[in-house]
Amino acid sequence: MIKEEIVKLLETALGKMKVKDIVVTVETPANSIHGDYSSSIALKLTKTLKKNPFLIAQEIVKFLPKSSLIEKVEVIKPGFINFWTAKNSLYDSLDNFVKGSFNFPNVNLGQNKKIMVEFAHPNTHKLFHIGHLRNISTGEAIVRILEATGNEIIRTNYQGDVGLHIAKCLWAIKRLIKEKGDKSILEKDLTKKIKLLGKAYSTGQLAYENSETDKQEIIEINRQIYDQKIKILDLWTMTRQWSLDYFNEIYKRVYSHFDRCYFESEMNRSVEISQNLLKQKILEKSQGAIIFNGKKYGVDTRVFINSLGFPTYEGKELALAEKEFVDFGELDKCIHVVTPEQTSFFKVTFKVEEIIDKVKYGNRQFHLAYEWVKLKKGKMSSRTGNIIEAEWLLDEIKKQIRKKFKNTPEVEEILAVASAKYSFLKNSTDKAIAFDINESISLEGNSAPYLIYTYVRTRSILGKNLINPEVTYPKQLSDEEKNILRLIYQYPQIVAKSATDLAPNVIANYLFELSQQFNSFYQKCPILKAPEDKKYLRLQITKAVGQIIKNGLYLLGIKTVEKM
Repeated sequence: MIKEEIVKLLETALGKMKVKDIVVTVETPANSIHGDYSSSIALKLTKTLKKNPFLIAQEIVKFLPKSSLIEKVEVIKPGFINFWTAKNSLYDSLDNFVKGSFNFPNVNLGQNKKIMVEFAHPNTHKLFHIGHLRNISTGEAIVRILEATGNEIIRTNYQGDVGLHIAKCLWAIKRLIKEKGDKSILEKDLTKKIKLLGKAYSTGQLAYENSETDKQEIIEINRQIYDQKIKILDLWTMTRQWSLDYFNEIYKRVYSHFDRCYFESEMNRSVEISQNLLKQKILEKSQGAIIFNGKKYGVDTRVFINSLGFPTYEGKELALAEKEFVDFGELDKCIHVVTPEQTSFFKVTFKVEEIIDKVKYGNRQFHLAYEWVKLKKGKMSSRTGNIIEAEWLLDEIKKQIRKKFKNTPEVEEILAVASAKYSFLKNSTDKAIAFDINESISLEGNSAPYLIYTYVRTRSILGKNLINPEVTYPKQLSDEEKNILRLIYQYPQIVAKSATDLAPNVIANYLFELSQQFNSFYQKCPILKAPEDKKYLRLQITKAVGQIIKNGLYLLGIKTVEKM
């Protein structure tokens, strides 16, 4: 790749200047008038060489070896070195992309090239809400991007299927069965079952808050669930399966699947592990609980076993890590896609795990935090049951698409899922989102329908014209042709950066820029009526743009359509 080539050229030049131990970096300029690539290495050498950076940059350029990949090199003040890609290199990449051949650089987080991505995380007996939709969209994109850059990925999903929220739900269902005098409320289709769980949770939550008697009954049910007592086990198992069936329907709808689903109920070694760490003085006793005193390690103090003897999320996380780092062999990294509220939680559990076994866990866990989502008109609250359900959102988007466009039901569904996913993924994970349905389906902004419409346009143009393989590329390029060729050329590096930064928005916003530039190119540069060499080039550009949009959307977990 040309970026790596430029780094090598700069390193060679610095070697001739007797400059050592300096890391050479090359970036893509924000404005294409400054070239395809740029380096600020001269600015970094000002103190070392005690010279003006502009003069240093000129000296570096003087020692640069010639390369067939570089068309032009320029020095601008205060000392930037800008590079332009040679025309033949642009043509070579164009030929590859036209064939759908994308040679992405490898981005590996360790020698095994094996990464676990843990995402989705819906709790059973609760609804799959808009936050989960952002989570699964982010996790799915990370999985595909890391796979494309040379990694083996294990997809996992850690779900809460025990705890007070479930005890509250089951308490309300038991109460309802008792009031009805039979179990007829349980004999319903899946949609009605899920609505029942949502209503039961809200009822149980209010009872827990407002009645001491009800609260104690719920606490007892919670203990029965943990102890797997027969009197609650059948109802727990049945209702848990309702949730899992419901989640599986959503996973299919958004094109995700998992190699392994872990559940809190499996973490039965939590107490044993914490007790052993207590004996080793890694954990300690405090007010009847078992805690980790994080002050000496620069992290928070957190509880691993509470005063009732129940393992907390922290305690269960130790048992989860034990499973995850054994079930699939040696991992280079385990990436947890979880909200930023759990930052302290992960800092503490990662530290404890590192103390347990530095070789096994040290620097191998990563918390990829994603921010919250709300609708522009409101806020969600699972406590009151006023929750923005993921399927409701997808269905509402589909309704608006049906009003705005004329498509088949299949295309409407693809566009609805694409619109939701892209609205999340075009934003960096650290940005909170106020979701707007109309913006998500707009053909005039940074949206999935706009990108897919651009893809459909490329297919329409190509459908009317066969590319003549006997025609060669033109010797001269217009500015519009150069600009879009240079943007096309950057695609593999964009994917590599997205993988390195664990940032799907890098790809999303590149695709938007590419689509904008192509649509402008389409308006300014006649394709069908151009001279044969220009027509050949422009059809190749059209095909490459279509291939990149389709591939880029695939990496984001989004499908395209052929007609719209």
